[in-house]
Amino acid sequence: MLFGLRKLLGVATFALIVVLLGPKLFVLFDNPKNATVPAKLFEAREYVLGKSVPVLHRYVPTNIAGSDRSDWILIGLAIVVTIFSGAVAQRAQTAQNRRLLRKSAQAWRRKEGVKPGSRLDAELETTLRMAESDKAVNRQELLRVFAETKKKLDTFGREVAFLAIDVVGSVGMKAGEDPASIQYDFEEYRKLVERIFRARGVLKTAWTPDGVMACFAHVEDACQSGKDVIKSLKVFNSEVKLSKADFTVRCGVNAGLVYFDDSTPLETISDRVIDVAGHMQKNAEPNTVLVARKIIEPLRQLEEFTHTSQVIDGYEASVWRDKAA
Repeated sequence: MLFGLRKLLGVATFALIVVLLGPKLFVLFDNPKNATVPAKLFEAREYVLGKSVPVLHRYVPTNIAGSDRSDWILIGLAIVVTIFSGAVAQRAQTAQNRRLLRKSAQAWRRKEGVKPGSRLDAELETTLRMAESDKAVNRQELLRVFAETKKKLDTFGREVAFLAIDVVGSVGMKAGEDPASIQYDFEEYRKLVERIFRARGVLKTAWTPDGVMACFAHVEDACQSGKDVIKSLKVFNSEVKLSKADFTVRCGVNAGLVYFDDSTPLETISDRVIDVAGHMQKNAEPNTVLVARKIIEPLRQLEEFTHTSQVIDGYEASVWRDKAA
């Protein structure tokens, strides 16, 4: 709207220049008022000056070097107003673009799961502030900033796999048991799981009292870790634990592109890839590994998994069971 107003003022200023200065050119001709165009210009000039000069005299002096220069002063004021309106329009547009940039960046943060305070968040904030400090933040600038931001996001994006494990019936296992024995059993169980994870090159873990979410660089490592935990529970239940109830677990695996950096705790990462892994675990049977079928199709040990009729979060699921059980 402001740019439209500035354009109208520019047209009006040009018309004012023609009306006020045009007749000065025709005074060089003989009897200019006898011709239609010059006559119209002289009439228009007299009308504009007649309406504006009395008002102009109230506020500014118009005599310069002994001559009335109202026409030139009017033109000068019109030019100043036009330039000023253009500057206001440009500032308003820049402010709007900055707001759009910030709003779009916040939406991008939420979509990509960028956590406040993370190194990636700091990188994005630096880029945004540099763009906002520019005097002319236009649409091309927005596109440039988002292109740079996308490159930075890509450097933090990794194809990783997530393994969710939960102890089945953990509340019931603790009922009627000696608290010291229960504490010992769960501490030893955690040590067992962490040893298996380290052997498979775990990247990050996030523990709850009776469950864990682990991040691995490869789907094979996530799946094999789940298998190893289930297989290791046979010896654990017979030789290590003190409580009566045996430990059984449910495992869920999923993989995909997730944005995070090495300093980001796993529990602060919010991503659908992780959510699906958790839902796979919740729908798994005891002592099985339930996995989104699409992520294991390239694996060499695909034959170890059995296709199921389960569809979880839109993904067909396959299951691994210990044949020796």
